[in-house]
Order: sequence, then C-alpha cells, then structure tokens
Amino acid sequence: MSTIIDIFEGLNDETKKIFDVIQKNGPITKNDLSLITGMKLTTLIRLMQPLEEAGLIVESRIGESTGGRKPVLYDVNTNKFYIVGIDISRIYTQIVITNLKMEVLDKYRFEMESSCSPAVTVNKIVKVLEASMEKINNDSRRLLGVGIGTVGPLDREKGIVINPVNFEAPGWENVSLKWMFEEKLRCPVILDNGANAAVLAETYFGAGKGLRNVVYFNCGVGIRTGAISSGSIIRTFNNSEDVFGHMVIDVDGEECSCGNYGCIECYSSILTITKKFISEIKKGRVTSIVKPVSQISYMDICKAAEKNDLLAKEILQSAAAILGTGLANFINLLNPSLVILSGPLVYHSEIFYQTCIHIASKKCYSNKENSIIFNRGGYFEENAISVGSAALVVENFLNRS
Repeated sequence: MSTIIDIFEGLNDETKKIFDVIQKNGPITKNDLSLITGMKLTTLIRLMQPLEEAGLIVESRIGESTGGRKPVLYDVNTNKFYIVGIDISRIYTQIVITNLKMEVLDKYRFEMESSCSPAVTVNKIVKVLEASMEKINNDSRRLLGVGIGTVGPLDREKGIVINPVNFEAPGWENVSLKWMFEEKLRCPVILDNGANAAVLAETYFGAGKGLRNVVYFNCGVGIRTGAISSGSIIRTFNNSEDVFGHMVIDVDGEECSCGNYGCIECYSSILTITKKFISEIKKGRVTSIVKPVSQISYMDICKAAEKNDLLAKEILQSAAAILGTGLANFINLLNPSLVILSGPLVYHSEIFYQTCIHIASKKCYSNKENSIIFNRGGYFEENAISVGSAALVVENFLNRS
C-alpha cells in the first residue's frame, strides 16, 4: 500500500508547490498556475508530469474559450486516494474519510462516555475505520494517512497527549496516540490540537479561503482556539488550544482550574455556565425549566433562554459578554480578517452568539476600512476539526524539507 510518505517524498519542493496550488485553487489552467507560481510554462509542464504519473492530479475538464483553443483545467484526483481525519474531544469523537479535495466521503460519530479511556476510544475508532475502509478500498482508493485533532496540551512531534482536563473517562495523561494508531493502522499518523486543524480547514478550503489572517474559536466544555496569521499557524506552548480561555479578564475574579483568577473560561464555558445557573436557582432564583437541579444541562439553559427565560438569558448574556471582551483583545492583537465562532454554545444559542459578537465589535479597534467579519460555524461547521485533521496529513508532507 502506497502511503503519503512513498508518494510525496519523491517530489521536489517546486512540484509540491504546484500540487499545493492545484489542491487549493483547482480546477485551474496551466496559464493561471504559471501566474500564481511564477514558473515558465515549459518548467511547469515538466514538474507536473510526476504528479500526473502518481495519479495526484488529473485533467478535470475543459474550460471556456477566451478566443483561442479551449484550455484544459487541472485538479487533484478525487477518485484515487483518501485520508482519515479524527476529531477527539471531551464530548464526542468524530471520524471522517475525505478525498484530496477535503470532501467528506464517509462520517461516523460517537459520544465520549465515562468508559471511553484512550484504549477503548482507539479500538472504537479502528473498528469504524475497518468497516469504512473496506467499503472505500473496494472503490479502488488508497489510504494516504491519518490526521488527529484533539485536546491539548500535546507533544506534537512525538504524538503524545500530555494532560488534558475534563475528560469523563480516566487515563488521558501522557497518551501516545500517534504510536497507538500507527501500530494498528500501519500508515503515517499526524497529531495536532483540534482548533489548529479546524482553522487550517477553514482557511484553505472553507470560509476563510483566500485570507491570510483567520481565527477559530470552539466554545464548549473549554474554549478551543486556533489562529492563522500571515498564512502560518500560531503555535502556543505545548500546542495547547485553551490559551485564550485562560486569558485573565478580571484580576479579582473567580478561581480557575489553571490556578489563576478571572480567566475567560471561568465564565464562558459549558461547565461554568451550567454551574452558575444552578447556583442561582439554589439561591432562590426562578426558572421555567422543570427538572431537578442536578439534571439541568447547558442545552436546557440555551433552550430556555430562546423562550425568554430571564435567568437563562441573563446567565448566557453575561458569559457571552466576557467572551466578547476577550475576543476584542484578541482581535486587537492579531487583526484577523475573519473570526469563526463554533462549538455547542454557539450552535445552540443565538443569544450567546449575538451578544458575543456585539460586545467584540463594540470593544475592538477595527473601523469601516478594516472591518472584522464574524462567521457562525464556518463552512465546515461540526466537521471542521475532523476535516482539518485530514488536511493536516497533506500539509505536513508538503511542508517537510
């Protein structure tokens, strides 16, 4: 079985650049390729040959004539290879299989319950993949590799999940995920934090296509953040994706799990919103939710707020205002063209989303000539991390020296 290592390591940097441009901009003519890459047509034709021989690119279709012969348009081959992208979060795990265009061919999702230790989770994923790959291999496609986007902090090079918090199952400390999957699947495995994977997918193939400064926030159990500035991922210490969530917004605020006080995550995550709501009920506040206090979930709060439950609206708006303030600080520092807000809180609460972007817009320094675009969910929505994880496989090998 040819993997991405076999195929891409035989290509020089110029040929990889051509593939990169075709993957992200195709279908495209040789003339347009020449303009983007700065290569002469004769050089371009020579360097495209190994890509065609490997089956990575194909003649996609014939373009419209501008007066002469109709041009041939080239694109990546969507029928020969596939990539696996895995999104492992605290709440769920999602597996997708994509083609080279990052189009989803198959998808499976399961909840992360108290039994989902690393070993159990990996075995579940492998069983899903065995069934999906058997179906896809019958279609003559070949697996190039596996990308995993998960919760940090990570040792990305070694493929180790270090010590994430709030997994329901025990055992998620110093987990060699890369090794565990490579041993079972016998193919290259790339590990990164999920928010980095998501912002990669949205920047190169989704809502941020053509932009060089994009940030992505996933608001759930924690606040997961990925950022691309000047075309490159901004990497944090230990590849943690929760650094923004631990930005101090109130020096005299509530104690955070990280040991500081007044972090954004103390106020604006699923866990803290639910905790605050329950605390207010115990103090005697009234709600329309008819459930025992111990059974109230963030979904109940979101639904109640949309039905004009005053306490639910108050809690969500307060949490969103804190997040929006932090978001304004972040925008002022990085000056992104696009801000994507995603995750369970954003998907299930219009009030949370609208309050957040209102506060962020009000408090950031952008003006009419340099306005910030906010996007709810992005192009890939709940698939962003898993599709981005598949994209990581190709990006990793395109950028290897």
